[in-house]
Amino acid sequence: MNDTVKKTPSGPASAAKAPKKLIPRTAPKAAAQAPAAENNTPPSVAKAPRAAAKPAAAPTTKPRAPRKPSAVEETVAKHQKVLAEALSKAQAIQYDQPKVMKQDVPKKGKPAKARKIKLVRDSYAMPEAEHARIGELKKRLAALGNEVKKSELLRAGIALLAALNDVELKAVMGRVERIKTGRPTK
Repeated sequence: MNDTVKKTPSGPASAAKAPKKLIPRTAPKAAAQAPAAENNTPPSVAKAPRAAAKPAAAPTTKPRAPRKPSAVEETVAKHQKVLAEALSKAQAIQYDQPKVMKQDVPKKGKPAKARKIKLVRDSYAMPEAEHARIGELKKRLAALGNEVKKSELLRAGIALLAALNDVELKAVMGRVERIKTGRPTK
């Protein structure tokens, strides 16, 4: 322990202040009379033991009633309940998800562009006589007033072959001579 002595200042300022008096608290009257009535003892006897012991903490504040929700909170709660029910019903249904295909939507302000067809370059070999026929057909069409290119003639021939039924196609292809593929020797 510390054996320190408090020094009091001497002078007129210290004499003017007096120490505060301590006042003991007493228990509320209603709380002191209620236990006496329960034990069937006279109030004078009930007060004697209570004076020595500390009184029990009595609730001094009233319990608050739950506050009423506002109209907005009620609406939100109502909508959340409806949404939760709809979600649970939707999850209970078993169905195939539809496949969504993206549509080409042109951007505002720009005209829609037509897609270009991809062109393929290819090389092939054919006998000179058939190659000469391509030239003859081009001259014949030019005389009729319709100029065409070699590639257009070949595409028209493919279109005609595609329009034939199986028997006709087999007959036409039987008349075409087989040639050796690859580049000719020089």
